[in-house]
Formats: sequence, structure tokens, C-alpha cells
Amino acid sequence: MGFRFRVCKNDITDLLRQTFNATPLRVPETRVKPLIVISRRGAKSDFRGELKYLLAGEPELGVDLQESQLANTALQRSQSIGLNFGLKILEGFLQGFNLSPSPVGASLKGVKEISFSFTNTKRIWVDPGQLGARLKGQVVDLKHPSVGLFTRPEDPFEMLLISDVIISNSFTVNIEKADEREFNAAMPALHTYAADASSAVKMEVKQGESVTFEGAQPLAFAFSCVLLDLNKNDGSLQVGETVLTKGGGKAEKSPYTLMDDDEYEPGMMEWD
Repeated sequence: MGFRFRVCKNDITDLLRQTFNATPLRVPETRVKPLIVISRRGAKSDFRGELKYLLAGEPELGVDLQESQLANTALQRSQSIGLNFGLKILEGFLQGFNLSPSPVGASLKGVKEISFSFTNTKRIWVDPGQLGARLKGQVVDLKHPSVGLFTRPEDPFEMLLISDVIISNSFTVNIEKADEREFNAAMPALHTYAADASSAVKMEVKQGESVTFEGAQPLAFAFSCVLLDLNKNDGSLQVGETVLTKGGGKAEKSPYTLMDDDEYEPGMMEWD
């Protein structure tokens, strides 16, 4: 299972890449979290699971997960975008909450432009120094069936480790421009869908203004990685450089590694 990039670039994705050096996910999910290993070779990457299960003895590393609140006006309200483009972004967000995007899209009839807002936004991260200290003396199980792609003599995959995630359990679709007559006619259907929606997700409809979705648990909608340098002889690990996504800096002037080598500016990543 790998991931691919969907070109869905907007000011929120720019903010995540440039300010937080984070890769946005098209479909937010809970399994993307710190200390998850990702393999990468060229444009191909795979989700490989928790680091501890690749280490000899499966040790509990005792790495602290730090938490910080994110307050940024661009996350609080994005720029306006056309409805068709906005629905592509909305579809991924709703899938993360296990909601069907079709009823919501149909209920936005008459809407011309929307924007997005994120609330309860936090960053969960690990300290690279502490991570390195906890990995001292630990070794990768070189006989582990899932490790071979990192150690093969030709074209081995690089080992990336998720170090930061940006999470939220709530986002809002703001109505920026609409044909009021068409939009108001579609509102009853949206209210009905809100009443019938999954009990795990709360929907709040403000007439002519916004629709807010709030889930029971936060989902990761962006993440950052560091490279892990694997010694193929003894299995020891070194914490390498931060992995940059496009938009985080000019590659030719950066000491960091790019997350992808696509010539186009990517928007949101989607796991296959």
C-alpha cells in the first residue's frame, strides 16, 4: 500500500507546507501519528507501521509525545475557493469522519464560493533529541520480514519516521458567495442530513453562513517526517534530517530531502 499526490493546491496546503513543513492528507485519519515508519524510494512510499515492531525485542521506547496548540489565521479561515474545487477538498475531510460527501454537496446548491476553518487544532510531536537518546542501544531486527526493503543491496528504500502530526476534530465550511434563493431552497435537505448523520459526528448548520462538522476524536490532516539512517551491518539507527515537502524551501539551497520528486507542486497526499 502506497500513497500518491493529488494536485489540490490552496492556501491551507501552502501554509502547512511552508510554515509547518507538513504534508497535507486528503483524507484525515487516526493511524497517521508520530513514531510511524514510512518507506520511500523515489516517488513510491509505503506505510510500514510502528517503529517499535521493527526493533529487536519490540521495546517500549518511552518517547514523550509533546502537544502544542496551533493558532493561525489561515487555519481559522482560508481564502475563498470555487465550489467545485472546494468539494474535492471537502470530500476527503468527510471521508475522514466516515460521512458521505454526496448529500452535503447536493445541499450546497446555489453556493458559488466557500472557505474552510479548522478549530481545536493541535500539533503532536516528538523531540528529535529525546528520540535519538531512546534509540541509543536499540537495533533494527535485520531478519524481520518487513525490513528487507530497507537493506537490500540494490535500490533500497529509505526509512522515514513521522515526527509531527497536525490534528483537529472539527472543521467548518463557510459560505462565502451564493445564490440565496437556490441556497435557501436546499437548506432543509442539509438540516435533515445533519439530523440523520452519524452519532459520532456533530453537524451544526448556521443558516446561510456555515456548516460545522465535529468528530468524537481528532484526525491527523498533515504530518512531518525525519530520515532514519539505518546501519545495514548492525541495525543501529541515527536520526537524520527533517524531510521537506515542496513549498517548504528551494531544494537547491536546502540541506534537507524533499518528500517527493514530482515536478508539479503537490497539494494533498492520498494513501492508496
